[in-house]
Amino acid sequence: MKTFFLIFTVSVVCVSTTFSQKKPVAEIEKMVTRLDVEAPLTFLAADEMRGRDTGSHELDIAANYIASHFQQLGLRELPGAERYFQKVDLVKSFPIGAAEFKLNEDVLKFKEHFIVMVGSNQEWSGECVYVGYGSVSEVPADIKGKMIISIAGSKEAVGVQQIFSASAEKFNRIKAAGAAGLVEYFVTTPFPWPAIVNYFASNSSVAIKSDGPAVPHLWMKDTEVAGMRELKEQKKINGSFSIQGSKQVAVLTRNVVGKIEGTDPILKNEHIVISAHYDHVGVGVKKDQDSIYNGARDNALGTVGMMTAARFFTKYPPKRSIIFLALTGEEKGLLGSAWYADHPLVPLRQTVFDFDCDGAGYNDKTVATVIGLERTSAEGDITKACEAFGLKAGRDPVPEQNLYERSDNYNFAKKGVPAIDFATGLKSFDAEIMKYYHQPADEVGSLDFDYLVRYYRAFVYANYLIANGPKAPSWTAGDKYEQVGKALYQK
Repeated sequence: MKTFFLIFTVSVVCVSTTFSQKKPVAEIEKMVTRLDVEAPLTFLAADEMRGRDTGSHELDIAANYIASHFQQLGLRELPGAERYFQKVDLVKSFPIGAAEFKLNEDVLKFKEHFIVMVGSNQEWSGECVYVGYGSVSEVPADIKGKMIISIAGSKEAVGVQQIFSASAEKFNRIKAAGAAGLVEYFVTTPFPWPAIVNYFASNSSVAIKSDGPAVPHLWMKDTEVAGMRELKEQKKINGSFSIQGSKQVAVLTRNVVGKIEGTDPILKNEHIVISAHYDHVGVGVKKDQDSIYNGARDNALGTVGMMTAARFFTKYPPKRSIIFLALTGEEKGLLGSAWYADHPLVPLRQTVFDFDCDGAGYNDKTVATVIGLERTSAEGDITKACEAFGLKAGRDPVPEQNLYERSDNYNFAKKGVPAIDFATGLKSFDAEIMKYYHQPADEVGSLDFDYLVRYYRAFVYANYLIANGPKAPSWTAGDKYEQVGKALYQK
């Protein structure tokens, strides 16, 4: 037994020494070729996968495919993810039958005056509190059991995506504080009210399963009823709310998780998460005789980046440990990453970075667009990795789109974990992007593999540099998430 251990130790040392004498760039070039990435991309984005919608049979096939890749590589299973699967409890809610919202004696009607963004069968009555835009400074300390009424979005939100993001952040904040619910009314409507009603009140939605009735979130058009005027003047008013006819069914879906143990006796306790969502939007409206939204760019491309990194690090384990995480339900609201962040398989205080791979497509093949590049100390390593393969590391070119909070990196960031999103080259949301973004045309045959091979190589090398660096990445001073990061790591 001692002889075997000695031989094994010498073998590991020899492999490590041999690799250290070689340039990582050269090894990555050998291991990351068009053949290596085109085959899994073709499988994941095939017509037979029918767009990998969350909860679909085809998404299960994709999960099994990724898990078999992890098994073949010999990745470790983690407790809570046997056979590499972490169960994610979601529910699908169908359009509700009826709802009513009252302010004093004024009855506001479902669809005519408001829609239910989140909610299930329930009744409530009590105090409604007006809080302006509902910023942290505007919301009272004690809102437990009260219905919060606010202007939609925030003072700073000017575009549609910013309004939606501010709305989601506000809802999560007041829900955590124990409020009975949130009602937001639109001073300026980003879309005509009938269009909002048609889209949000007539379609089913998927969300994380909650215990008991869901805390309601209502969107309402501005109204001049007496009750609303009184509420704005007095800041408080009595009200009631009810939902009937809500129906929910369980959605069976999974994250896929595997681990490579780090080689350094100290640094192996620090974990890098390499993540990518493997779901897409399924089958939709037929366009040019095609109704399958294949999702090659979004996000079979990112999933293959994560799988390619797993293959490389299996051969060349880094000093830090790496968790490879294929996420479900991103297209339904970053649900798989939200679930993992709330149910981490390794404590988040031992997770020092999330390197997410996701994007909308590309229209600049000279760069890899890194959403959040300047927000962490990993900027130097990422820039170096891109330059090694003839690319520039580009910062977010469309901050008004709020892309940082629209990919899975966001759920790590808001817990305090430094996180970025490594996307393909983007200069604007122009016709070239929209031709493929969430469209049936997003197929493997439309991809430029000369560019993608360089992009994948840069992705692997950037992770290599971070996973072997002397210091773990940290938030840039003054960043929005710096303080929650300090609290997580107790710095």
